[in-house]
Amino acid sequence: MNKYISKLSPNYQIFKNNIFKIKMIKTNIDKMINTLSNLKINENNNNVQITPSNVQTKKWRKEQEWYSNGKHNECEIFQRNLIQKITNKDVLKTHLRFHTISNNLVEKKYPNREPDGYEYTEDLDGYQLFESLNDNIKYQIYYNLKMICDAGGAQTRSLREIYTFIRCQLEYLLINQNQNQNLNTYFINILDGDEAYKNRDKFNYLYNKSEYNQIKEYVFIGDLKEFESWYKNKYI
Repeated sequence: MNKYISKLSPNYQIFKNNIFKIKMIKTNIDKMINTLSNLKINENNNNVQITPSNVQTKKWRKEQEWYSNGKHNECEIFQRNLIQKITNKDVLKTHLRFHTISNNLVEKKYPNREPDGYEYTEDLDGYQLFESLNDNIKYQIYYNLKMICDAGGAQTRSLREIYTFIRCQLEYLLINQNQNQNLNTYFINILDGDEAYKNRDKFNYLYNKSEYNQIKEYVFIGDLKEFESWYKNKYI
């Protein structure tokens, strides 16, 4: 009886409410710690500690909380969110893509509805526009986001498509290099995943062709970890 009465006492109810509040606070703190752990934010310099592509295996990807089954653009969303964290700016979506014959950059949402649809690359995955306060120059950045994990026929085909995509970027800059002095255009190719890392030599071969020496500084090829360093060392 005494035990039953004590539970009805005001002091017990206050104690019970305080325990509940403590549990809620602990839950919120655990969620915050988990979020910070996933992003691994360095509080001293606001860097985002990112897993390098050479260890991003298929097994690693499946173990990530953000990954489901690869059918919902999880990798692209993950990459986009980290880029927005690094640049402190939204990455806008775009329907711009290259015509592989002329190397023109055009806005075309549904190329395959037309007979020449296969002459177009996939669209770019994102766009940002910056204006430098120091030199009053505008900078536009286009993103190509990929995560290729583990070897296989599908992965090889994807990497070959990416190679063509980057070649179009270089050719576009070569054709428009005079215009690019006024509005600096950068193409950022984020190649995450261990298979993309293993085949980096093919992209380096393309990037280091002598005909692109004057404009290749406007093309980035690397993983998100390398992009973070590239961005912070730029004057954008």
